[in-house]
Amino acid sequence: MMAQTKTALVYFSVSGRTQTAAEAVGRYLQLTPAALTAKAPYPTSGFQQLVARTDAENDQDQLPEYVPLDVHHVETLYLGFPTWYHQPPRLIQNFLTTTDLAGKTVIPFVTSASSRVTESLPYLEKWADAGDFTIQDGFTANTPDEIAIGLKDDFPL
Repeated sequence: MMAQTKTALVYFSVSGRTQTAAEAVGRYLQLTPAALTAKAPYPTSGFQQLVARTDAENDQDQLPEYVPLDVHHVETLYLGFPTWYHQPPRLIQNFLTTTDLAGKTVIPFVTSASSRVTESLPYLEKWADAGDFTIQDGFTANTPDEIAIGLKDDFPL
């Protein structure tokens, strides 16, 4: 099992699906997930309101503010988020581009009805290059089986 003192688990969730995945990942890693939250909360009822907000963020290249999290002590950061429009939410972009992650490794895990983690990787790799941190391939975390497979490197079978 990996050392836990230098590892953290952060997730962003609106509907609760990514939170559920983060809690499952946390059980495997023996970590307590920390929620990354927007300063202006996303709508949790009314899908069209959420779509309108994310459309505006994308169309106007807005990076929503978030409540800061202290990750200076970690070497490895598991980062969970939903995939929206085949890419990470703008909140994730803001977190990764404004948090000092230099020298750290970020392992993404995503939830989505139609997208895989591979669709988010080009965005994450671009932000990692600018922030001098490493992005690992990560995994899609829609089901317990996907999570177990995604964590197989940390927990060899």
